[in-house]
Amino acid sequence: MRVGVHRTSPGAGFRRPVTRVALPLLAALALLTGAMHSPAADATPTTTAEVNALAGRCVALSHQGGPLGTGSGPFRVRAAGLGRFLFYGTDARLLSAGPRGSVAVEPRPTSRSIWAATGSAAGITLRSGAVELHGVQSRAATGCRNFPDAELDVDGAPFTGVDGDGNLRGFVDSHAHLMSEQFLGGEFHCGAPYSPLGVTVALRDCPDHGRDGVLAVGEQVLSRPGPHDTVGWPTFRDWPRWDSLTHEQTYYRWIERAWRSGLRMIDNYYVQNRVLCENYPLRDQPCDEMESIRIQHRMLLGLRDYIDAQAGGPGRGFLRIVTTAAQARRVVAAGKLAVTLGIEVAEPFGCREGAPGRPAACDRAAIDRGLDELRALGIRQVILTHKFDNALGGTRFDQGATGVAVNAGQQLSTGHPWVTQPCPTDQHDNPVVGYPRNACNVRGLTALGEYTVRAIIARRMIVDVDHLSVKSATRVLDIIAAHHYPGVVSSHSWTDKTNYRRILTAGGAVGLFATPAEAEPGEVGRHGDLPPDFLSAWRILRAQRDPRFYFGVGFGPDMGGLGKQAHPRPSATRTPVVYPFLAADGRTRIWRQVTGRRVFDVNRDGTAHYGLLPDWIESLRVQAGADGPRLVGDLFAAAEAYVRMWERVEGSR
Repeated sequence: MRVGVHRTSPGAGFRRPVTRVALPLLAALALLTGAMHSPAADATPTTTAEVNALAGRCVALSHQGGPLGTGSGPFRVRAAGLGRFLFYGTDARLLSAGPRGSVAVEPRPTSRSIWAATGSAAGITLRSGAVELHGVQSRAATGCRNFPDAELDVDGAPFTGVDGDGNLRGFVDSHAHLMSEQFLGGEFHCGAPYSPLGVTVALRDCPDHGRDGVLAVGEQVLSRPGPHDTVGWPTFRDWPRWDSLTHEQTYYRWIERAWRSGLRMIDNYYVQNRVLCENYPLRDQPCDEMESIRIQHRMLLGLRDYIDAQAGGPGRGFLRIVTTAAQARRVVAAGKLAVTLGIEVAEPFGCREGAPGRPAACDRAAIDRGLDELRALGIRQVILTHKFDNALGGTRFDQGATGVAVNAGQQLSTGHPWVTQPCPTDQHDNPVVGYPRNACNVRGLTALGEYTVRAIIARRMIVDVDHLSVKSATRVLDIIAAHHYPGVVSSHSWTDKTNYRRILTAGGAVGLFATPAEAEPGEVGRHGDLPPDFLSAWRILRAQRDPRFYFGVGFGPDMGGLGKQAHPRPSATRTPVVYPFLAADGRTRIWRQVTGRRVFDVNRDGTAHYGLLPDWIESLRVQAGADGPRLVGDLFAAAEAYVRMWERVEGSR
């Protein structure tokens, strides 16, 4: 594991839960331990609201009548998590646990710099490692140095409430991977959405990238070939970048910037691919896909708690995980960011396709157990296939040269490459090198796949038809229609565009891949049958809307999921996004985003990271000309459209 980057460790991933039998034993041991202490040792103090409220403050600390960290204080208090803090001095050094119970100040954040804090304003207990300080006094001070972090560069309080008709307002990211640092075994992805030690640790390059990035195999294959600058904070010369797929793009402050600018929902997908994970030489995390889902879920809870800690305690942060439509409606109306959960794995419930001589590795009982576990975790959206055929159905191909590499993985997973036939209708799977242009996956939805769709419906969950072959998607939509069920989505343009009408007619929702506002000359669509620019795709989708249902459009950047982001508009030199610009609420003012010494500009950088999604939306508005207000209006209506879809699902019979 890369030192300092926050991640659920392999040990945590395999930690056994405390059984009910063990709980009385632990309670008895706790009582016995307390009885062995002196009478003055009361119950363990807890982190109070007063202590949580220290986050972000400037304080002078004293202990036993003398100042702590002489020469470094006063300290900016930085939350490292709920009840844990860093104390950052005016000389950029951190209060740390020293040797033999001493207190030191260190120039770089380490685990010794994290202090667990309990008690109250009358007297705080700080613990770091073997060092324990009782009765620490804290008083307000001035002159503190700000803890380094990415800037928001957004003016105005986040909007709350609903519009004049009672509808929610806000953009929806319909396909995100906030926990992709765990993808492919944890060592493929460089950086993390947060670190308890701050941005300088969270946004680091991978050690195996070397000094100049030449050794970064994944980056060389998936992104721009050649070396790259591996220095992160504070310069960020070569990353994050719209076409760099191994570096972190969803740092929490960038997510916060998008929220402050109007984002109100994220559909977060836990993602894993066992075959690719097992064949990547560097990993410190398990490749089992269901275990990966569990780990990523714990990691997302950690991100939520970290954001809460920055805001002063549990429940105070801007990001809330929601599991019902009513929760989503309350969270969005309150002006916060509602995160829903889905899965995008190659072998859900262990349902790999049986290779020659090997039966499929799942049955109906395994599917029921898996869906029940997903629902208990709060997961509501399921993609049935991803990249490879599996025991549930056939997959939609990756196109072009990428498809060649993915087909090699298909061979490893199933024992055979993709098998095709001439497409029987006007619908197409993506074209792949080495196959006829009019080739569709011969594999459709299997009997186990049909059982899974019906089991999803029975649990009031949502089927995402993306990544399904034409035959598989058609059969799913047939089942959905037969049940008059509204729980169906396409989250990021990975289905034939003619399916949008069936999805919207069912009462479902569609999110389009967040492609560029304007294509480069000669650029082709990333998903075969859709144009390469977002505006054209939006017009195709809008023409298929159903007037019976409230219409709003999500966008799915697939950020963190090995999806390239929107490149700069070719015409930006003539008609640029002009900073600052107004967000869709008409009040919030958005400036160029600054991280360290790097100033990001969508005209030059495209969607280099998550915080530039508002800038990308403004580039859409500029490019759309007279259609700009209607386009932004459809995007801003997505929160209401998605929550209404979810309400229909929960109310369906």
